[in-house]
Amino acid sequence: MSNPMADLAQQIAAHRDMRGISLEDAAQAADIDAERLAQAEAAETILDEDELQRLADAYGVGLTAFFGGRITPKEYLFGA
Repeated sequence: MSNPMADLAQQIAAHRDMRGISLEDAAQAADIDAERLAQAEAAETILDEDELQRLADAYGVGLTAFFGGRITPKEYLFGA
């Protein structure tokens, strides 16, 4: 069975890597503490929906890009 938190962490990091943005620059662009973003990318914490939206905006993608492109964060994390 898939681990939603680990999957989300992987997607967040992958989108940042695809854009060649440093963790510090991504955190600054999304107004998220860099340590918190590092923890989210390591699946040690989860970002709230507002933080995820700001991060998606900073990466130029829709919020659903972090969740397979088809569901919302709440559906992803808690089931629909």
